[in-house]
Order: sequence, then structure tokens, then C-alpha cells
Amino acid sequence: MAVDVSRHLDRAKRFLERNKVQDAIEAYLAVLEESPTHQEATQALGDLYARLDKPDRAAVYYGALFDLLTESKDEPKAVAIYSRFLKSSGQQPPERIARYALLLQKQNRVPEAIEQYDLAADLFPGRGREEDALACLERIAELDPETITRHLKLAETAAHLGKSTMAARAYLRAGQLATAGDNHKGALDLYARAHRLVPDDRSVSMFYAQSKLRAGDAAGARKLLEPFSASATDAAFLETYGDALMRSGDLDHARATLERSAREKSAGFGKLFELADHYAKAKQDSKAVEVLTSVKKRMTLANRESEFALQMDRVAEANPASILLAEFWGALYGELNRESKYFEVLVRLFDLYFEAGEVRKACETLEKLVDIDAYDFRNQQRVERLRGRVDNTVLQGIAARLAKSASQSVPAASSTRTLGAAKSAPLVGETGAQQALEDLIVQTEIFLQYSLQSKAVERLEKIAEMFPGEEQNNVRLSNLYETAHWWPPGAKRKEEAPLVSAEPAQPVVKSGAYTAETLRDLSKISEISQTVYRQPTPRAMLNIAVNEIGTYMHASRCLAVVGAPGRPPEMAAEFCAPGVKPAPGTQIVLLLGQMEKASPDSLGGLVMDAAAAPVLREMGLVTALGVALTDKETQGPAGMLVAAYAGSHRWKPNETYFLQAVGDQMLLSVSHTRLRSLVRRMGVSDERTGLLGRSSYLDCLLSETGRAKTQGTPLALTILQIDHGNELVHQQGEAQVERHMEQLAKSLQPVP
Repeated sequence: MAVDVSRHLDRAKRFLERNKVQDAIEAYLAVLEESPTHQEATQALGDLYARLDKPDRAAVYYGALFDLLTESKDEPKAVAIYSRFLKSSGQQPPERIARYALLLQKQNRVPEAIEQYDLAADLFPGRGREEDALACLERIAELDPETITRHLKLAETAAHLGKSTMAARAYLRAGQLATAGDNHKGALDLYARAHRLVPDDRSVSMFYAQSKLRAGDAAGARKLLEPFSASATDAAFLETYGDALMRSGDLDHARATLERSAREKSAGFGKLFELADHYAKAKQDSKAVEVLTSVKKRMTLANRESEFALQMDRVAEANPASILLAEFWGALYGELNRESKYFEVLVRLFDLYFEAGEVRKACETLEKLVDIDAYDFRNQQRVERLRGRVDNTVLQGIAARLAKSASQSVPAASSTRTLGAAKSAPLVGETGAQQALEDLIVQTEIFLQYSLQSKAVERLEKIAEMFPGEEQNNVRLSNLYETAHWWPPGAKRKEEAPLVSAEPAQPVVKSGAYTAETLRDLSKISEISQTVYRQPTPRAMLNIAVNEIGTYMHASRCLAVVGAPGRPPEMAAEFCAPGVKPAPGTQIVLLLGQMEKASPDSLGGLVMDAAAAPVLREMGLVTALGVALTDKETQGPAGMLVAAYAGSHRWKPNETYFLQAVGDQMLLSVSHTRLRSLVRRMGVSDERTGLLGRSSYLDCLLSETGRAKTQGTPLALTILQIDHGNELVHQQGEAQVERHMEQLAKSLQPVP
């Protein structure tokens, strides 16, 4: 037989040499009679019929050749034959189209493969081969997993053929895509179809239940999940089932389930805070506190006290009438030693006790408030509210410890009002002049603490003008003059002052303490400065600064900008209160421009109101306060910090000092971070990419590990290695690979 094939091949070649095409065809046909799978003869017949302009006949032999090449695993040549001769030569058998699609898929030519699978899926049913059509639809869904119509078509076909599991999975995926597209109603219907096909499938039931929860049908979700609850151990299922129980009102059962979920998933505490909120709203405050106590212990062990405090704030704010929650809330901030927040909670707790008639506890809370801030003017008001409802001697003791606030004095009559048979002791206070001096001294101390020398001297000049010679009687003021290296003209320095004075000594003013607002501000300035310094990048420093300032001041907006005035900002960050939308960039630029033109007040603050600045009205604001930030080295303007309110607000001096101090610390941290980054890159980084070289890994890692331990911050390390580097250089060229490396490095490095 082999001899006959060779003879026929020789005859065919001789015929072609003499241009006898028809005779050559007959010779090749003779070859196929002897050897039906002969590739050379099959391809030659296709070529000759194409040469004779007989495309239908040519397609028969090219199709046969494609089949032979596919069987022999010569896939690149098979794809080339189909693409060149068969794709446009008329309709091919669906099985051949499906094989071609598979070859395209292997070559990662996904769009073309999907097109061919689609064509084959349409043709198979006409030949009674619906199973093959289903296989094609399954392939399409794998190649195009993000298109919902693909999964719907697969699901409907599978359901028609009785493939319930496959159909349910397709409906499930379609439902997930609908959920991702916020089409929750459509997702609910798709999950329902999947559940009808496989009601005993736990995954389908869970997704269906989650969809019902989004639709507000907690009872329906609970009913779906109950059959699986006894044997369930995975955290996702338990959390969903617990959510359904909680929303349907079965709080105790929900508690047991959600605590199981939290044990399986150590980070899954969010639903337990929701459970505490539900308990509180159901007037079961003691159980709410039990849940929170359990969560607190576990989060404290995980060093997540700050996160717990944030979640606790939300629960307490959502239930302002709960005394037990407020007590737990206050104890939390007492343990954390966050005095300003502790004070705020005690204020609320006092009101709750008073309204509930628990005057003894209200009195105890008032004593704590006085311990924290004896200068808060509202303490005297609280004393008046308790008058006649608690023992007189207790109120006398509290009243004796109170001091007048700088912003509001207590009427003289209140110091002589009788408490039964006895009179209350007059409040400890200072004259208006003494209080003004105290305020100026506090302001100066703040400026000196944060290296604001020029502003400190301004305050001292004002003190010298208003209280000439006071430094001779006030040791605290004298020390300030010495610390600032500035003395009033003609004043005697400490070393020049006489040891004995001929005049009788005046009593020293014993102000002894900052005002309450200043104390809280000082604590917060230190806290924010430490938090800002720990941030890894300048942009993160700006973001954390505006968020902390805006939250602390309860501002509607807070804006930080770094850059010289009159130029586009180098960096900017904005804080928006809940419900406030971010401002467009054009409005921010216009606001800064008007702020820069405003005349500073005596304290250096730039105050603008909506009446004089229309841009504030456009941003939904009524008033704004800005402070200019100064570069310590150049002493030139380097940025601005702005806080603003959507309602009326009377700006206080301590708010200006607070913004100025935080802003200067923020700018200083940004400058230091940039300098450290520059030095590090210059010393140990690759010149072109900026990435650390091999020799620098260990030194850098050890240094950063030490800093992380000192500051108590997390640390992450990423090392990249490019596989098959030599092959890439050979294929793409060295210059192209270097450009790719530079682009990769740029995407990895923090934004300056």
C-alpha cells in the first residue's frame, strides 16, 4: 500500500509540473483511497480546488485537513488552516467550530473563542445535540464570568435539560453579578430560581438569605437558614444566620450564634455591636452591656482598644437615653485615660441621672466633672439644679471647689443663696483683670511649647502693655519672660531684681491651672501630633490631621493645604462631616484665595463669614476660620489650615491656637518625612527606579522594625522578583524592560 501511495504522489507531482490540474486531482484522490488520513494529499486537494475556484470542494478537504491536524495535536497549523480557509467559506459543522473555539481558548484568544463557542451553541440544537450546546455555553460562562446574560443563558439551558446543580450555580453567579450592580430586586429573583432547583444547597440558601435581608425580609432569611444551623461552623454562614435572628427579634439566639461566628473569625465583631444596639433599642440594656463587655475583653487582648472605642461611640450615640450604656461608655474612657471624651460622657450621664430622678448618682457624677474641670461654667448650673434635692453639705463642698469660667461669670446672688439654714460658701474666683492676665499667660505658654516664638512675643508685649510691672509680683509671668528671652523695656531681669523690696509685697496671683478648654486642647494637640507623625507618607499626614481636627471641633469641613500662596497646592486634604459632600476643587481654590487676602485678627486668625464671602454660601457654610502655616526654615508662607461650620458659630481664641499648633506640627512632620525619604533614596536606592537595592534590604528592615516597635505601629514588607528576566530582556530588549521596571517602581512608591 505504501508503494501505491508513493506512486500516486509522484504521478500527481508530474501532472502539476505539466499543469495538468485535473489529472493531479485524480492522482491525489487515489492517494486518499489508499490512505484516507494522508495530510499532504488532503491539503493538496484543498489547494487545487481553491485554484480552480471551487470553494465548496476546497472547504471539504480543508475541513478534513483541520480534523487531521487537530487529532495529531498540530494545533497552531490547525488554527491557521481554519482561520485562512474555513472561517469565511460557509457554515462548518458545529463540532468543528467547537474544536476551533477550544484551540483559540488555548491560545488565550478569548473574544474569538467566545464568538465561535456562541456559534456552535446555536447550531448544536438543530442537530439534536443540546448537551454539546450546553457544554459550549459552560465554556462561554467560564471565559466571560462578568457578563450576567452568559450565566442566564447557561442556567436556562441547563434547567431545560434537567441539570439542576449546573443551572443553580449559573443562577447563583448571575445573582451575585446583579447584587454587585445594585440590582437587588433582580438578584432576589435569581437566587430564588437557584433555590427552587437545589433547596438543600447551603451556599445557595445563604446567598438567598442575604438577599432577603437586604430586602428587609428577616423572617424569610431565618427560615431559609434554620435547616443548616445545627451543623454550620463557618463564620460567614453563622454571621448571616445571626443577622437574620437579630433582625427578626430573636436576640438571645442571635447572641449565641454571633458569638460562635466571632470565635471562628477573630475579626468578626461588627455584628455584635449591632446586636448590642438592638438590645438597647429593645430596652434590654443590661444584655447590651454584657455583649459589649465580652467584645471589649477580646478586642483589648488584640490591642484594638481604639477600634472598640469608635464602635462604642456609635452604639452610645444611637441610644442616648440608656443610662447603663452611658455608664459603660464613661468607664471605658476612664480606663483609656481620654479625659476630654470622659468629660463629655459624664456630662451626658449627669443629665440622664437627673432626668431619671437618681440625684445621688447625679451628684457623684458632678463631683467627677469638677475633678476633671473645675472651671467649666456649666458646673455651677448643675449645682443649682441639684439644690434642694441633695444634702446641703455635699453641695457646699462641691461649690467650694468651683471656679468661674473665663467666658461666663456666676451672678453674685448665687454665692449668697441659702441652703436651708446654712449659707453656701462663695465660689472661688478671680477678678476680670486677673482672668484676662491668666488667659494671655496660657496663650503664651502654648505658643512657647510649640516653638511659635514670634506669637509668644506678641502676647508678652500685650501683657506688658496691659499689666506693666506685673512680672515683679507674678513669678509665672516672670518665668515666661525669661523663657522667651524677652523683657519689657525698662524692666529688670531676674538677676537684676532686688533681693529685698522696700514696698510691702503684693500677693502672688495663684491662677494655678489652665482653663478647661485649653487643657483639653493641649491634650488633643499632643495626641494628634503623635498620630500625624506615625503616618508613612505626607499625604496620609494631611488626611489624618484634617480628620482628627474636624472630629474634635465638630466642624462641618476642615481643609489642609501645603504649598506657597498664589500657586496650585502641592497637597490638599479635606474632612467632611457626615452628610456633607466634598467640595469641588474650584470652590476650594476660590476659598483659599479669599482667605489669603483676609486681614488677620489680633490672634492671627483669618475669619470669614458667608455675608462677606459668597463662596462659603456655595459650599453650604456660614463661617470659616483659617490659619496660615509658616515654613520654619524659610519663614515664608507654606500652607493653610481651615475649619468651617454650616451653622452659626462664634470663634474662640483657643480654637485659633489649636488650629495653629496642630497645623505647624503637621507641616513640620511633612517636611521631616520628605527629607527622610530623600536622604534614604539618595543613600541606598537605585538611581533610576528609586527602589531599595539588594544591599539595603536588611538595614532598612531592621531600622523600620525598631521604629514600628517604638511607636506601636504595624509594619509590612514587600520584595518583588521578576521571573525569567533574561528571557524578557531577550524578547523585549533591555531598554523596554528598564522602562517597565521604572513604571512598576513608580506605582509602588508612595505619593510624596
